[in-house]
Amino acid sequence: MVRLGACAKPEHMELLAKQGFEYIEIGLAWLHSLSEEDYRKELAIAKAAPIKVEAANGMLPGSVKVTGPDADEKVIREYLEKAFSRAHEIGIKVIVFGSGAARGVPEGWPHVEAWKQIARYLTIVEEYCAKYDIEIAIEPLRRAECNILNFVSEGTAMSAWVNLPHIGTLGDTYHMVCGHEPYTAFIQAGKALKHVHIGHTIGVDQGRIWPNAEDGENYREVFEALEKAGYEGRVSIEAGCKDMAVEGPKAFAVLDKARKG
Repeated sequence: MVRLGACAKPEHMELLAKQGFEYIEIGLAWLHSLSEEDYRKELAIAKAAPIKVEAANGMLPGSVKVTGPDADEKVIREYLEKAFSRAHEIGIKVIVFGSGAARGVPEGWPHVEAWKQIARYLTIVEEYCAKYDIEIAIEPLRRAECNILNFVSEGTAMSAWVNLPHIGTLGDTYHMVCGHEPYTAFIQAGKALKHVHIGHTIGVDQGRIWPNAEDGENYREVFEALEKAGYEGRVSIEAGCKDMAVEGPKAFAVLDKARKG
């Protein structure tokens, strides 16, 4: 059975654990940006919590370019070493490669070269994955956020192209709905599916919120596709939340029911 988590900061771990969530997902670029003193504080909070930090999104800040003329392997490697060493220490097992500002293709830059640069980036990342025992899930983003890698099918194709042990794809229901991509893409991804994001899409331009039983969405449909894909990994809520104490229990209840069938 898949495990349910949420994108949050370590200080929310106690609350989320009481609500039933089984792990949290934090931002890797945020983790990297912390001073050593602040990082140690967050690490202590995470290590003492009843659930663990097991995933990270926001792999790269926009300043660490993957595509275009400003992509710099030295900068990339320096960033990855610090980020992955911290990720490993805090317990992260999967990192989400969305990072639209870092991988977006600059105007006038050939997309064929951008695809090659992303493949090269993933080849570099594989070295750090092997060193720190972490997997990568390529996150397809809607076109309004990034002009390359927009569909789960493309993330699956990229992971097949680079053919690296720790590199796979992610399915985010918000980006899938925005791109009119069916949940059967999970099934087509098969073993390449490394991670999943979920939320209630309130509109292509309005964003997403935490799920609840009254939002009219068929969450069972998502979990049925994951079952057919043979997926037994993590599903993280990634969405806006005004009051986690109120919205958290409702979201966990509806998703827990959907995963159990």
